[in-house]
Amino acid sequence: MSAKSPGLEVRLAAEIAESGPIPFARFMERALYDPEAGYYASGKCAIGKGGDFYTNVSVGPVYGEILAGQFVEMWEALGRPVGFTLVEQGAGDGQLARDVLGSLASTPLAGVPLILVEPSPVLRKEQAGKLVGHEVSWVADATDLPEICGAHYSNELFDALPVHLVRSTGDGWVGLHVGHANGAFVWRKMPVTGELADVVARFPLRPKGFTTEISLSHRPLLRALAGKISRGFLLVVDYGLTLGSLLAEHRTDGTLSCYRGHRRDSDPLESPGEKDLTAHVNFTLLAEDAVEAGWEFRHSTDQHHFLVGAATRLLHSLDGRLPNPDTGKKLRSLRTLLHPEGMGRQFQVILFSRGMGEANLSGFQHAAKSRMNLREDL
Repeated sequence: MSAKSPGLEVRLAAEIAESGPIPFARFMERALYDPEAGYYASGKCAIGKGGDFYTNVSVGPVYGEILAGQFVEMWEALGRPVGFTLVEQGAGDGQLARDVLGSLASTPLAGVPLILVEPSPVLRKEQAGKLVGHEVSWVADATDLPEICGAHYSNELFDALPVHLVRSTGDGWVGLHVGHANGAFVWRKMPVTGELADVVARFPLRPKGFTTEISLSHRPLLRALAGKISRGFLLVVDYGLTLGSLLAEHRTDGTLSCYRGHRRDSDPLESPGEKDLTAHVNFTLLAEDAVEAGWEFRHSTDQHHFLVGAATRLLHSLDGRLPNPDTGKKLRSLRTLLHPEGMGRQFQVILFSRGMGEANLSGFQHAAKSRMNLREDL
């Protein structure tokens, strides 16, 4: 029997002792995705009322039902291909996948194959338990996907990718790395180099001490997916802001947050692996990098407008029915997802495509009223 490996804090401290201060992106990656102790990878992540935070999936199955309708429209836009395949990444315990596949059972996409991109054995086991009876397979990384025609979708995936932290010196930028001293993790300022330097070179000057986040982790993912999806869609549902909004002078401390037991704290270096770490997605950078990777930008809108359009058929099917617990629950869930002071405006929906012509999905029929200016002037 093998001895239990040292805790994550001990292993992180040892890595820093050996190599020197590490980029915060590396610290965040270990805190969230360490196979033994990472918040997500080890199964500690808890969602819903008894967990650490809420998501769209927490509201109920109506969200998956609405997305299922969009996948049918995607299939139709692609010419109803026989080999249409869905890919979900960041699937958590598999609840959204179950809601989607259950809703597709009464459509022409009944029995559609679903591939989950999931490296964690713990989460794969949870997902498998929820998806008994469905055609599901797993890959550890997007580079392991087969070539497909279909759609990749995610709900709050990109906000959980590791981010670098940079801080303004008044006339430039430095990176915030993580060191270890006197038994605690501490911040260390380091020069900005490589891809990170290329990104901050585009930033306007900000007051000394201004801090913001930059994700480079999405770049290899976008390239990998473009290499695997010959024809199809990339649907992103997440919360974030445009570059101009993220660099607005009032956003002095950036958006990085920690969540545990529905309580937010501002110390990402404390208790790595025991709480969620998340930062707003930079949608401008994401869109530009997606196009660079070979994707075509299609639409962007907030969740409120997306769901108003995408739920049209569902609402029509409920219209005129006698009130019952099922329809009442669906309508309450939909109101929560749509609420403009909550999830409705907090989340954004972005659509990219590859290898196809026009695709007018109902979820984006109102996008012109709320489209983010992803290429806004700074």
